[in-house]
Amino acid sequence: MITKPSTTIALLLLVTFFAACKKEVSDSTIVNAASPVSVKSGQTVTITGQNLTAGGTPTATLNKRQLTVQNVSATSLQVLIPKLAGSGIIKLTVGSRSFDGPQCNYQYTATVTTAAGDGTAGSNGGTLSSAEFNCPWGIVVDENGDLYVADDYSRLIRKVSISGNQVSNIQFTTNNFFSPYDLAIDTKNHVLYGTDFNEHVIRMGTDGSNQTVIYNGPMPNAGIALGPDGLLYVGNNTLGTIIRMNTDGSNVTPYASGIGTPRNIIFDAAGDMFVAGYNGAAVSAGIFQVMSDGTPAFLYADKAFGGWEIARDTYGNFYEADHFNNVLRLIDPSGNAVTIAGSGTAADVDGIGTAASFNGPQGLTIAPDGTLYLTTYNYTAKGGNKVRKIVVE
Repeated sequence: MITKPSTTIALLLLVTFFAACKKEVSDSTIVNAASPVSVKSGQTVTITGQNLTAGGTPTATLNKRQLTVQNVSATSLQVLIPKLAGSGIIKLTVGSRSFDGPQCNYQYTATVTTAAGDGTAGSNGGTLSSAEFNCPWGIVVDENGDLYVADDYSRLIRKVSISGNQVSNIQFTTNNFFSPYDLAIDTKNHVLYGTDFNEHVIRMGTDGSNQTVIYNGPMPNAGIALGPDGLLYVGNNTLGTIIRMNTDGSNVTPYASGIGTPRNIIFDAAGDMFVAGYNGAAVSAGIFQVMSDGTPAFLYADKAFGGWEIARDTYGNFYEADHFNNVLRLIDPSGNAVTIAGSGTAADVDGIGTAASFNGPQGLTIAPDGTLYLTTYNYTAKGGNKVRKIVVE
């Protein structure tokens, strides 16, 4: 069949008309407002607008996390706020177009309880509530949820079995390792590594067996971590350096330098290294990321942070144990820093958020389920001496 010119023109006009209509509908999409704007985990936010279903069911994200969309209509939709979503702008995608929706302010709920310790300065083991600590610092968690604590002034490693309701002592059998400072753990092979804030690094089984001092070097050694590459990384607090070595202490090599007073070293799930430190140039505390070639980059500044140790969860949030201000702080992936727990008073009070109190936060670790454990000691009042548990939502 031969198509007449008039027929061809009519078809082109028809296609153009429908394309224009589709574009007009898409371009008329409007995002007006949301309620509420202060949100918590599990809460539903209602977003209103016009033509919100143009091009199909809209999708929504908050800080790059996909939100569950509920009850969609052309003029409104509801989204579910996930755990630890953080503050930020809800971004909508309608058809092929993206929109900046409302700004939401995430309200964290941090429930603080006492995991172990009665507050008495001592070295007695026993049940979780009756055990004593004396300046507990570094803390790690194994695959069973058991904690290992460097009890500095007691010169002991303390095993805290949450499920067994028991704190037991691991004695040092070597004379050339002083008060323990920080710890690292190899959960696969059940091995502990520790620094003594002096010149030494020790290796031992998690049951205290096979103790060997594997390194002697310039003091003070501070943070220690087992990297995903199977190597040990040890920070020097005064020199601002990190060295790398095999787990038997051999092949010690410089790795990073120029880090302001590095304390603990952590690796996240992606294998990236982060260090709690102090940036003298900016006169602020914060977090360094150390690149794979050993180059440090100042990642987040937090001028309110007066402490030493950090942890990171699977959502990319950093937690800061703020010793001098007696609080726990959080930095979300967008760089927003906020106090999530602690009244600022040096005391041992269980509670939620700022209704709780800490007495000199020191060591910090995070369990696979996201639970935080924090050790406390107050150098002025000789108080604290506890392991605190924090569940953040």
